[in-house]
Amino acid sequence: MHRSLAASALMSLLIAASLAGCARKAERLVGNARLLRGPAGLGTTVRLSPAPDRDTYVDPGTADFGDFLLTGSNGSLQASAFLGVSSWNLPDTTLAGFQAQSVTLRLTRDLRVGFDTTEVTLYVAASAWDTTTISWPGPGAGAALATADDSRGAGEFEIPLGAGGFNLVKQAVSSPASVPGFTIQVSLGQKLVAYKAGAAVFRIVYAHDVSGSAVFDSLDTPVTQDFTLRSPLAPTPTGADSSLVLGGLFKTSTPLHFPVDSIPAGTSIDEATLVLFLQPGSSEPDSADVIEVRRIRSGWAEGITDQSSLTLDVTPLTTRLTNLVYSSAERRIAIRIPGDLLREWAVSASTNDGVFVSLLLSNDPTKEVKIGSRESARPAELHVTYTDLPPGRF
Repeated sequence: MHRSLAASALMSLLIAASLAGCARKAERLVGNARLLRGPAGLGTTVRLSPAPDRDTYVDPGTADFGDFLLTGSNGSLQASAFLGVSSWNLPDTTLAGFQAQSVTLRLTRDLRVGFDTTEVTLYVAASAWDTTTISWPGPGAGAALATADDSRGAGEFEIPLGAGGFNLVKQAVSSPASVPGFTIQVSLGQKLVAYKAGAAVFRIVYAHDVSGSAVFDSLDTPVTQDFTLRSPLAPTPTGADSSLVLGGLFKTSTPLHFPVDSIPAGTSIDEATLVLFLQPGSSEPDSADVIEVRRIRSGWAEGITDQSSLTLDVTPLTTRLTNLVYSSAERRIAIRIPGDLLREWAVSASTNDGVFVSLLLSNDPTKEVKIGSRESARPAELHVTYTDLPPGRF
């Protein structure tokens, strides 16, 4: 009997020595379901659910280089699309019987946004731009080239440049600075319309003679740069809002900061889950939407409104389809985050600048998902479960 007690005590000391200064070894041991926990076993398991002590929502800036182009108005949002061409393709004007027939801008509709017929105008931009610094409202509209009604039917939408279109293209070739780019706009107050980014072309249709007969051909010049400029986020977040907005046409995201000072250094982090509760009346995320969580690497205050105020990791901590993390019954989003992050924050509080949550909308880019802030009845929570190191003796 005494020999068994001595062996048990020796085993306890060996385990404790192996765990000292090594949280990963602790996690491997206390995670073993066959071992006892609590005062008589391998330390005490503690569960915490701190609410954020800082939260707000921000937009990514007024220049949007995403997958669709916007122009028009929707609520407080105003938008214009900008197009650039790096090199024009011109047909051979020396062909027998050459005659330019038409020049059109062809756009592929994105029918996820905008359903009403809208009058759209193509302008030459008043000045060139630098995509690294451009912001709303951007270059003004120069000469109006053409106007057309977009009926929002399926497929492509064409804006014909009219009789002077071919001369404009030749001018752009011979003197690029005279045609720095284009902007697509609608009259103030008209409905929003959207087009697919990366799909626009200028098409030249021309005729020439082949064996005495007129033949019609076309030549496309791809738009090599396109983006949306939109008005700043409105209403402006105050840091005391009861709802935090994810997604929508402003593409807002949420920075959150949780106090984790009460987690002892060197413990085993068994679980770390970020839980976001939807506000009453909020849209629900679609199953194909994607939620991302990134680490913030700089200090921030609740008064910020622009994502550029934050330093974010390029690689997300986690990226998940919302159908894997959203519960419609509880109307909550629960995202597991690495325990290593919590361990680092527990060891050095100065490394804790919080996390940045984004919702990438798939089917409906206009949708806004509103989650509870720390001023609401259901604020976000950080669910943390950790286990202490075992005592020196069993």
